[in-house]
Amino acid sequence: MKYTRKYWLLPLLFFVFTSCIDKKQEQSVEVKTEEEVKEKKEVIPDIADSSFKDGMTGTVYHYYLKVRTALFNDDLEASKDASQNIANSFDEDFAELKSLSEEMAKAEDIEKLRSTFSDFSVEVESLFKQNLSEGTIYKQHCPMAFNNKGAFWFAEVEEIKNPYKGEEMPKCGSVKETIKPKK
Repeated sequence: MKYTRKYWLLPLLFFVFTSCIDKKQEQSVEVKTEEEVKEKKEVIPDIADSSFKDGMTGTVYHYYLKVRTALFNDDLEASKDASQNIANSFDEDFAELKSLSEEMAKAEDIEKLRSTFSDFSVEVESLFKQNLSEGTIYKQHCPMAFNNKGAFWFAEVEEIKNPYKGEEMPKCGSVKETIKPKK
């Protein structure tokens, strides 16, 4: 019996030691500088905690925030991709919004896209307000956008991340309205 236990115990010990060795090799530590962390934080889109009465409005709002974040980051291609996703969300009942979002998706330069995004924000406001069922939307305004004509946009947080001025003036603006669900 003693002899059998030894043979059974040896493979078990071998397995335990080899599995521990493999785990040590897989571990790694990645150190990030403060600049890398800040850069990564600016690129990651914010996550909205808002809910809507219908799936279409929720989808539009989700991609609207992606466009806003991409414009804030001066990223034309990401803005165009998210704009196309907005356009794909609308049916024929929302022809004007669909047309504006398609125009954003086809924009040749970021300033044209920003201008159309401003027009889109004006038109989509009632859709967001009427269909918000949970959470908060912040209507924000930059008085210096478009040669001091001003423009607004919607955000999921109070922090200003200006889509119209991007890196030039990222914090220019203020919250003009806090939108809550209608009771």
